[in-house]
Amino acid sequence: MNFQGFNFDENVRTYLQELDSSKKLPHALLIEGADAQKASELAVFLSMYAVCSAENGKPCGVCKNCQNAKSKAHADVTYVELEKDKKQYTVDQMRRIGRDAYIIPNEADAKVYIFEQADTRFAKQDVAQNAFLKLAEEPPRNVVFILLCQSAQALLPTILSRFTIIRTGGEKQTDADVAAAAEAIVGGILDSREYPLLKALTALGDKEKAPDILEAVRRCLRDALAILSGGDTLGSREQANQLAGRLTRVKMIEMMELCSDAALKIKQNANINLLTTWLCGEFRRIIWQR
Repeated sequence: MNFQGFNFDENVRTYLQELDSSKKLPHALLIEGADAQKASELAVFLSMYAVCSAENGKPCGVCKNCQNAKSKAHADVTYVELEKDKKQYTVDQMRRIGRDAYIIPNEADAKVYIFEQADTRFAKQDVAQNAFLKLAEEPPRNVVFILLCQSAQALLPTILSRFTIIRTGGEKQTDADVAAAAEAIVGGILDSREYPLLKALTALGDKEKAPDILEAVRRCLRDALAILSGGDTLGSREQANQLAGRLTRVKMIEMMELCSDAALKIKQNANINLLTTWLCGEFRRIIWQR
């Protein structure tokens, strides 16, 4: 990839180079980061890459497609705005995008749709988000969807399972203790015994790290969903593979939602002993339900 003119974090550059190895962007990308300007810059870069007419070293930055995409004036790059007097995307708007996506590009070989502030513009559990999900599941050829958000947790787990997530600078990095705690919880989920899971969940007693631990567990579940959908993983593929081999898609989605509920309860100062007992029971209920 050609990063000239762009200043990305090293981890982002490395991840983009890995994506470039396939010579084609995934059709669904989600940029998560606390810094909206960095996320927007990355979205512009990816749109340039998608429409660039150069054979190698994309985005070249000099072809007409690159220049128009960089100035946000490319006919095949759409920034999806809210409809007049609306605070969130509507189902009719998503259906129109779906119809437009099947129309042949005007100038490039691909079309790009960029959704800024997706975590607030898509209502939780809303029909518009479900309508977009149908489009993301079976996208037209050479169409790329890019979602920008500060918190991916606001989006449906079913959407996250189909998107390749790129995290920009500004958010907390997962430290070793958080990673180890999350790995232990996932191991407890996979264990047939109750005690290993209950013991692993005691790590949530550290209320400062608890949200990060639960998010790391969610990411592992997301990776397992991605495996079932033929997508890429972001973390430990070994544990994600084990989850994918043990749990159904529905169960993994339920567990992701359970992690989000638990994180909210911790923010509301729930009793940790009661919370961990409840979480253990819910995880095991989901595992064994038919």
